[in-house]
Amino acid sequence: MNALLLAVLLSHASSLLLAQAGPGTDAGVEPPATRAPALSPETPEPPKFPVSDPLLEPVPPAEMQVATWDEALHLLRQRSTSLYTALAQVESAAGAQRIALAALLPTLTGTVSVQYNVLNPNATPLLGGGGGGVGGGIGGDVGGAQSPGLTRPPFLGLLNATQPLFNLPSIIALGTAREARRTANLSLAETRRQLTSALAQSLVLVAAQERTAEVNRVNLRTALERLALTERRFELGAGTRLDVVRVQQDTETARNLVVLGDETLRKARETLGLVLGIPRGVGLVRGVQLETLLQHSRRDCQQLESLDRRADIAVARSRRTLAERQVSEVKARYAPTLALTSTTLALTVEEGFATVPVWNIGASLVLPFWDGGAREGQLRQTRAGVEVAKQGLVELERTASVEVLQARRAVEVAEAAVRIAGRGRALAEENDRLTRRSFEVGTGTSLELIQTASDLRQAELLLVVREFELEQARVAAFLTEAACDW
Repeated sequence: MNALLLAVLLSHASSLLLAQAGPGTDAGVEPPATRAPALSPETPEPPKFPVSDPLLEPVPPAEMQVATWDEALHLLRQRSTSLYTALAQVESAAGAQRIALAALLPTLTGTVSVQYNVLNPNATPLLGGGGGGVGGGIGGDVGGAQSPGLTRPPFLGLLNATQPLFNLPSIIALGTAREARRTANLSLAETRRQLTSALAQSLVLVAAQERTAEVNRVNLRTALERLALTERRFELGAGTRLDVVRVQQDTETARNLVVLGDETLRKARETLGLVLGIPRGVGLVRGVQLETLLQHSRRDCQQLESLDRRADIAVARSRRTLAERQVSEVKARYAPTLALTSTTLALTVEEGFATVPVWNIGASLVLPFWDGGAREGQLRQTRAGVEVAKQGLVELERTASVEVLQARRAVEVAEAAVRIAGRGRALAEENDRLTRRSFEVGTGTSLELIQTASDLRQAELLLVVREFELEQARVAAFLTEAACDW
């Protein structure tokens, strides 16, 4: 029976070759049975064989999926540790500014104390009073009159007030704190830009890996169909066991790509989950268009008019200003300080509630003559910090300018690469179709079949990679010159 089927197959191939040769074929041309058929684009598709394999089942969807950019951004706002860290740094800078302001405002402190003489409870002197018992003088007869008798035990209340009149170090420190708060706000803006970039890149990665997983399964199905065709030819006696083994090896290669691609997809989902602050895989809802997601992201980010306004460059400039103000702050410590002080004393007495024998008002002038050289050392440190901040700014500006040029050029290169990969994939697909047809009619070899299958598989994956790189390049080019405020 197999011999009969083989004869029918070969006779069909011979008739096809004779029809292509035509009546005008020269006598010196090789016999049609040894010539390959002239396949054209109109050559019918090879027959499809029903195949099945557990790996043909698609990857299970992630436990959590996002459908829109707003949904992903909402999760990012709620759960991003980097965002909350930047917000905490802004709050810390605001607190530091309030502390710096407090050094220029009045201070008021109150103290209430009680004293008890364990050895002689009836003689408890206060403020240098003569030990004549509780009824003795207080502070040497304040005001020239006999002091009233104190309670047993006596209670003392002390109220101190201070108003700085001139404190140059504190004035400059307040300006430094304001600049530090501005730096923290700019750092928050840069954190938002970086998080937006990470989110967009993660979405692109997940979409690309999902597409790769689909392509791997299509390639596996094609490999299984080739295997079925080869086994059928072997059953008919038109092929050899070597052909079957070669195609089986190619099929195992396709299976391996499916397994590795699925694991890469799971890792991409987990990376997206970490960006969103979720310790598990997060995927995309089936049917979501990646271009739509990325277009919506442009609503939360605006293109900058100038690269100098980018958040990270603004942060570097603010840090340079902050370092310069720290130098001025150290220099101001050489200046004297002037403050107005007031002290009020109250005592509890037996007759009545309390008496106020003292209310002093004065001023204090502090002259910082010598501190052992600590200010000189701090001055050297802060000047070095200014130089470090300046050089960091120069380096960042150079890097950013080159980054913008490369990002713009990367889009053009990626677009050209996608076009080339698309043409290469179309040629590989046509080559594979014609090779399968040749192998079906018995003129192609298993090596050619496997080679064209491998070329098609690589072309498919290359096209997916190039499309992924194009989306990455577009995201990077946009966010390189953008500010995100959400």
